Amino acid sequence: MQRDEIQRICESQVLDIATARFGARRDALKVFPEYEGAANLVYEIETGATPLILRVSYTPERTLEQIQAELHFVNYLFENGVSVSRPLLSQNGNWVETVEAAGFPFHIVTFVKGKGMRVPDNDYRYRSDAPIEEYFRNWGRMLGQMHALTQDYRPESASVRRPEWFDLHKSRLARVAELPERLHRVQERIQSLLDELRALPKDSASFGLIHGDFNDGNFTVDYANGKLTVFDFDDACYFWFIYELASAWEGGIGRAMFRGLAERRAFMDHYMEQVMEGYNQENTLSNAWLERLPLFIELIQVEEFLHYAQYLDEADAELQSELTYKIRCIEEQIPYMGFFDAIYSPERPFSL
Repeated sequence: MQRDEIQRICESQVLDIATARFGARRDALKVFPEYEGAANLVYEIETGATPLILRVSYTPERTLEQIQAELHFVNYLFENGVSVSRPLLSQNGNWVETVEAAGFPFHIVTFVKGKGMRVPDNDYRYRSDAPIEEYFRNWGRMLGQMHALTQDYRPESASVRRPEWFDLHKSRLARVAELPERLHRVQERIQSLLDELRALPKDSASFGLIHGDFNDGNFTVDYANGKLTVFDFDDACYFWFIYELASAWEGGIGRAMFRGLAERRAFMDHYMEQVMEGYNQENTLSNAWLERLPLFIELIQVEEFLHYAQYLDEADAELQSELTYKIRCIEEQIPYMGFFDAIYSPERPFSL
């Protein structure tokens, strides 16, 4: 069923019940615009006091147990001092309410909305009375805080437990075997990379339950003091901590992608120094793990390629040039997404 039809069913048969169960008014809801890859319907509950978020999950993989496991982790982080968008109990005393409609279960959760706004929603401008380095350090510090706490985290039960990354993304990883023959080198490299990752050690100091999608679209910033509030934990999974530092690295490239090579290098070095300064205030990773950063940056590029591989036969010239760039990087194992390689052009970033 298409998302538009799901939304129609939700708004005609689910939202009245959902808002009543969480003590909200139906006419106070405002839908967030759809974006590519969105797996939930998200609404803001406009109140005179604390703004709330109402999230409706409807896809088969977003099971009740998985959502319960997500919220158990979020509550654990909140109780231990992490600034997260915390869930609220329903009028029935439940973290999750389920409403059946058109033969589908719709799982509803309400969260306190993070104070402030996302930096991308402010055209990537940070607060005017503080240097941008504060933002970079806070990004790293938030990751370090969560990674330190997750080392002592225990799931609610064996059945209410978040998956490992490989299981969470098994449908996307299945696309590797479906790639056309002309991309056999890509297929071989991706399989080799996945095998290499699976062989890595899983000690508690480097591997545990992580956010899984930590980027500047998933936290707000209080522009009065720079405080971050993290949300959207529905990709939380067990994986290596260095993956989220690789995601942080990717989060910096947009600020330098139109610059020349020397400036790109200088900016990214400075940026990651600031991220790591914040991270090291809360947690430390060994040099052996930090040296694996390029490996996990490669994984992120592979993830992006597998997402867009469904469009390999599309006529869109811009999309094809971006896919060609990713293919070349993967085939030739060009590190850092080619950002420091001759393949990269600041006039046409990440395109060939």
